[in-house]
Amino acid sequence: MKNKLTAHMFFAQKINRQNIQLALVILSLAMLVLGVGAPTDGGGGW
Repeated sequence: MKNKLTAHMFFAQKINRQNIQLALVILSLAMLVLGVGAPTDGGGGW
């Protein structure tokens, strides 16, 4: 029972780390896309 719990904890930590890294990459790309498409803060009529 203890071995199963230990294996499950190790697997969960690995998955969580990969998911966090993937989420950060997606968030970074989304911020980059939004930043590129953002209008300039010039106040002009264009």
